[in-house]
Amino acid sequence: MKQNSDRPYPGFLFVFEGIDGTGKTTICTALYDALVNDGLAVVHLREPTSESPWGKEIRKRSPSGSLSASEELDLFIRDRDWHIKNRISPALDNGSVVLLDRYFFATGAYQYTSTGIPWKDILRKNREEINAPEPDIVFLLDVAAEIGLDRVIGSRGEKNEQFEQLERLVRVRQAYLEMSREDSANYLVIDASESLDLIIDKVYQVICKFIQKQ
Repeated sequence: MKQNSDRPYPGFLFVFEGIDGTGKTTICTALYDALVNDGLAVVHLREPTSESPWGKEIRKRSPSGSLSASEELDLFIRDRDWHIKNRISPALDNGSVVLLDRYFFATGAYQYTSTGIPWKDILRKNREEINAPEPDIVFLLDVAAEIGLDRVIGSRGEKNEQFEQLERLVRVRQAYLEMSREDSANYLVIDASESLDLIIDKVYQVICKFIQKQ
């Protein structure tokens, strides 16, 4: 993991990525509570959003698998552009700590498997076309696809037909791990098969140390 000394905004952006079933939302919620308790200004955001028309379309249609690969990619980019302008950048400019559950790395991993467009090109599209802010740290929560899918089905009793297929999750996980080795972002791979309490404590310590060093 690298230390970013040239930061373009006063706030902090910590992104949580990984296949379905890694505990991202639970971990973000616990970290939000812990950091707020420390007296920090914290914003917890999630993609796709439930606010923009494009995010709403994804949430409405993806569970049934009715989105084509090209529609899916276009909606994610449009939703993220709205999210950056209306939520992410304002929070960073105000000096807040932003905890983001999925970001353009998820689009790179998932849409690469559905469109065949290399994840490097998808990440470049986000960086260059909508000027997506770079995270301080990308926490990649890694777990075997079989475990992730079992957790999803166990917690919800059903799966998202667009994203939560075992074969696709295997390829998504491979894309994420390849990203962590080859992309320019600051990744920290976390073993998500460990207990949630252990993961939350580990990530909390990393975030606190990073903030203190700036």
